[in-house]
Amino acid sequence: MPTIQAIQSVISSHFPEKCAESWDNPGLQLGRRNADVKRVLTALELTPDIVDEAIQTGTQLIVTHHPFIFRPIKSLTDANPDGNMLLTLAEHGIGLLAAHTNLDSAPDAIVKKLADDLGLSGRHPFLEHHPYEAYKIVVFVPRKDAEAVARAMHAKGAGCVGQYSSVSFSADGVGRFTCGMDSHPAIGTPGSVESVEETRLEMVVSGRELKSVIQALLAAHPYEEPAFDVFRLESEVHGMTDYYGFGIAGRLPEPVRLDAFVAHLKKIWEIPAVRAAGNAGKMILNVAILNGSGAKYLSSCRGIDAFITGDCGHHDFDNAIRQNIALIDAGHYDTEKFIPRILADVLESSEIGGELEIRIAESMRNPMTVY
Repeated sequence: MPTIQAIQSVISSHFPEKCAESWDNPGLQLGRRNADVKRVLTALELTPDIVDEAIQTGTQLIVTHHPFIFRPIKSLTDANPDGNMLLTLAEHGIGLLAAHTNLDSAPDAIVKKLADDLGLSGRHPFLEHHPYEAYKIVVFVPRKDAEAVARAMHAKGAGCVGQYSSVSFSADGVGRFTCGMDSHPAIGTPGSVESVEETRLEMVVSGRELKSVIQALLAAHPYEEPAFDVFRLESEVHGMTDYYGFGIAGRLPEPVRLDAFVAHLKKIWEIPAVRAAGNAGKMILNVAILNGSGAKYLSSCRGIDAFITGDCGHHDFDNAIRQNIALIDAGHYDTEKFIPRILADVLESSEIGGELEIRIAESMRNPMTVY
């Protein structure tokens, strides 16, 4: 049976904690890492109703988007609702795991869902985020084995530059070494001095894939002690880390009036009410979306006709009008209510997915009601 640690590893492989903002607190919030898990409940956030549903369904782990433990806790008692919920979870052996801005910044998570719904083309992150450094890895390989080693490294993600993959450089030369008496050389014999025609093979790699690329290199290389170097690059490599980011921007299939665009949003995302600033007849083509709370990033909307986010205030709308940007408050909840499905899909498609019963919380509700 999978453990909490195994489930956390699956979530982290898709949404590494390294990709979260520095102020965030994703990861395991409550529970024993070696505890067995059969039933998982995914939700946007932890609420008393979610706790009750988890207990009633025999859940062992709740996976949320919003971290419930966000700031240091001074005490954990039943004197307040938050402490009472955590104590209740602990008493029933229910763990709590969160994937927050590490999920928000992922290219194949909520931003993809929202952009797909609107049919956006020419997509790029709305806010830049570079969680991984760029490296160059150089390895020296016998000439006849260079292609096989390169293939192994490319298969783990090395050599990706922009829209190009399997990018590398090679140059031929001569490698020299003396085999130790206790060595087991692929070429030569112990105690011999050897000169071998070798290929210098180099390619760029993201910090995210660096460890697995090195492991692939070592596994494919014929030498007992391969020679390789890793250099950290001072400049960014296009396409290596810039697909990470918060929010997404792109173009609609065709221009549309603001009032029609808002009506379309309400329909496809099943939103009862939307607040917007801008002339109803304003034509919308270039759109930016930032799920959750993003009004403070209005100044980043260069060349944007409409900005969709949540938690907008009076002065945000006033500022948008002055900048001739249609600001659309689609709601914090309604731009993120799809995330529990994303979390469930990640777990269901994993190697341990067949051993889990995964439910999307039925008691999940928007805390705000429109009358």
